Amino acid sequence: MSHPTEIQQTAEPTQRQVIDVLFRDRAVRAYTFTTLGALAMIFMVMFMNGSDLGGVLVVVFGAAALVLRWTAAPPFLLLIIAYFLVFPFGIPDLGSENPYEIRETHFRVADVVLVMAILVYLRAQYRVFGFVHQIVPFENVVRRKGDVPTRRPPGHIRSDEIAWLIGIAGGVVIVGQIVWWLVNSLDFVPMEDFPFRWTDKSSLVSAYRRAPVPGEFRPGQNRFFLIVGGMFFGTLLLRLAFGYWQLRTMNAAEGAMILTDTSWAESHRERVRVEKWRIWGRQKAEEEAKRAEIRAEREEREHETRRSKRRN
Repeated sequence: MSHPTEIQQTAEPTQRQVIDVLFRDRAVRAYTFTTLGALAMIFMVMFMNGSDLGGVLVVVFGAAALVLRWTAAPPFLLLIIAYFLVFPFGIPDLGSENPYEIRETHFRVADVVLVMAILVYLRAQYRVFGFVHQIVPFENVVRRKGDVPTRRPPGHIRSDEIAWLIGIAGGVVIVGQIVWWLVNSLDFVPMEDFPFRWTDKSSLVSAYRRAPVPGEFRPGQNRFFLIVGGMFFGTLLLRLAFGYWQLRTMNAAEGAMILTDTSWAESHRERVRVEKWRIWGRQKAEEEAKRAEIRAEREEREHETRRSKRRN
């Protein structure tokens, strides 16, 4: 039986070594059970939604990805979950669409539990990959023969990591639900003085049936404009706030480094041009020195030849 720490010095660990790390190392085992528990919660929610086949596929596929180190599996798992959420029985439903379905799907317990379980699964799964597969890419684009992947040592796991992982996932879910409720409760009306207003949900069905008034958008179009605008202005605001906070907490050495890096980025093209001219001048000087040396050697040989002829 291999020791869990042997995997750190192994370029291509065996499946036995991977299983030993996942289930024998106490710190990594916590992440393993967290990943499996998240898969179980996803199965439970999908089963309650009537998609028992989708839940089984998610659990089997997720467990195989965990043990066999399928690094590309989590995105495909998300696609499977999304498909069976839309079509719980696995077959496209051609029934009528409920116009209230999207606007009334905020703060539902099943949705909150499902999204939180997915977030916990993704974070725990990729951290497990950092222990048994690789945590940072290789320095070279192409892996050289004999390169050992950098893996996170299990001894670096803090005792409160799992609690923070679950807590952050819960916070993200709550913020996401609030944003989704706000997006579905506002209408984008660019023709008015103030481009937003609260949605009149009593006229939602008629809004689907009649032609839109000029300057009015469908609920789906409203969500699109609000999400895109919120992402743009939210990113801009956060960038300004955190950028200012970073400047306030920066010491003199860090500030000098930032200024040097900015100066290099702004004058990179000119510096490259000057460096090319400098290299060209050095190469030309070396060529001229070599030609002068060859010329001197030729003259020396001619001088020796004339001297030998005079002696004869």
